[in-house]
Amino acid sequence: MNADLFARLFAAFGLLAAAAAAAPLVARKRRAAGAVALALVSGAAALLLSVSAEALFGPAGPALRTVALGPVAVPFLVDGVSAVFLAVIALMAVASALYSIRYMDHYPEYGLGGYYLCYPLFVLGMAALVTVDDLALGFSLAWQVMTVASFFLVRFERRKAENRRSAAKYLVLMEAAWVLVVAAAFLVDGYRFGQPLAEIASGLRATGALPSAAFFGLLLVGFGLKAGVWPLGQLWLPDAHSIAPSPVSALLSGVMIKTGVYGLLRTFLFMPPAGEGAFDGRAWGLVVAAVGAVTLLVGTVQSMKQSDAKRLLAYSSIGQVGYIVLATGAALYLGTTGAPALRLLAVAAAVGALFHFLNHAVFKGLLFLTSGSILYATGTKDLNRLGGLIRLMPVSAAVAGVASLSISGMPPFSGFSSKWTIVASNVLAGGSFAAHKATVALVLFGVVALFTSVVTLACYVKFFGMAFTSSGAERHAPGPIREVPGSMLAPKIALAAVALAQGLFPALSVGLALAALGRSEGFLLAGAMTAPSGPFAASALGVGLPAFGAAAAPLVVLLLVGSALALGALLRRAGGAKRVEAPTWLCGYQELNEANRYADRGMFAALRGLFKFAGGKSGK
Repeated sequence: MNADLFARLFAAFGLLAAAAAAAPLVARKRRAAGAVALALVSGAAALLLSVSAEALFGPAGPALRTVALGPVAVPFLVDGVSAVFLAVIALMAVASALYSIRYMDHYPEYGLGGYYLCYPLFVLGMAALVTVDDLALGFSLAWQVMTVASFFLVRFERRKAENRRSAAKYLVLMEAAWVLVVAAAFLVDGYRFGQPLAEIASGLRATGALPSAAFFGLLLVGFGLKAGVWPLGQLWLPDAHSIAPSPVSALLSGVMIKTGVYGLLRTFLFMPPAGEGAFDGRAWGLVVAAVGAVTLLVGTVQSMKQSDAKRLLAYSSIGQVGYIVLATGAALYLGTTGAPALRLLAVAAAVGALFHFLNHAVFKGLLFLTSGSILYATGTKDLNRLGGLIRLMPVSAAVAGVASLSISGMPPFSGFSSKWTIVASNVLAGGSFAAHKATVALVLFGVVALFTSVVTLACYVKFFGMAFTSSGAERHAPGPIREVPGSMLAPKIALAAVALAQGLFPALSVGLALAALGRSEGFLLAGAMTAPSGPFAASALGVGLPAFGAAAAPLVVLLLVGSALALGALLRRAGGAKRVEAPTWLCGYQELNEANRYADRGMFAALRGLFKFAGGKSGK
């Protein structure tokens, strides 16, 4: 069974390599090149999804395989956690490949040979990174393929000097992150180049306090730089994500930065040595949770200040990664307290991290594809030059609305349940504060996360309102504005459907996250997942997790909203009210023009002023 699983995994790698090799042969015919890339990437994605399904639900469980590359052996591991990441990589790779076929018409002055050469290699690097099981040759090869390919994709519009500078900065910082991660392993007592992660974790038991702290510190900085945590993400992420072609931006934000999250999960929830020793799980849990709380607040506030649609989405990605990092830190802290109730909350936090990863990959990928559609149709990303697109691009507006409500955490959309799981696991820990001496800091972090969700809503009121429901795009577009082609709409509609399913049926994602953690050997909280639930409500797979009680709320909220709307319509008809349409009153102006248009700097000006200290000035 394991041999068959790895045969499919390596076949997927082979198809992606074949897609890269085919690119120069068909690049002269631009749409044909896109179709060939889509066919080969889709075949690879189907194999990756089958590998993911086998690892999550098949009888074999985690699969190990060692591949000899000359004198060095490279270990591979496919378990529940890597399977979830593989599935998301596959989904987003196909969506972005389909979107690229027509979207790349936006760049007639650039050839597409390099784009379709690097795109499948980028996907290959990400898929390899979440399946190699070392911090040596395998990790380095996967990291370099992913980084170098994405570097050329980021600098696609290479004739612009600012794009070349931003791409070079991205490459330098990603290589610095790689050096930090690889160097960290040499601090472990008895480390041999090419050891699997489980053996490295075993070596940590005999490692002294200072080298152990340096090991986890280097991995936190290295993987944190890749994930975009504060203040490291601000150095590269907004520039790189905003200048790349939009299908690449969707992969960068929806998937690639999550490889850093994957590294943090593997580091802090699988590698800590058991028992009391050099590693202080509670101290490190607080450090990681604090990094997450600051990241989610600062990144989101900076997002609110942006005028460029893609920079707004990029800064928002920093904020959303903060939720996942906060949940990871909370899981580590609560999981090392020893109290059974808090360990159940730790499982809830870990599930919340995976749950929000699944949600964010989908709705942020959808948002970047939507911003690409706006650029494709209007020629601009400047929110001050947009507006009125809900009438001109109704399908794009509808899916943008789904994505905006999802990322804002509005019930019954997808972000609500995952954010609530994270917030509840932190706040409920404070309810056990007196009995279990849990730190009140987690409660404060939960409150910050809850407040930041409100700021996120402000960001996307701005994004959606200025792009779709105000007016002005017609006055700036070089030609008539039309809805984008069907091949660009199809992946957006599919992702919007997934986002809606995630919101309306959160138990599916919760069950997937629980299966992933249950199918991953070495998980710090494995014992808590099989503990009796006590007073807590049982959830999927029989695990008692108090935070999941809210997971049923979306359908209830949807029912209540629908009932309220029906009641309102009934009352309006009962009163005999008639609908009247009239031109918008413009305070005495005869027509709407740029002189009386509401600019982005006026939106939430007081709130932006309150967080002036956070930086992130628009366009900077």
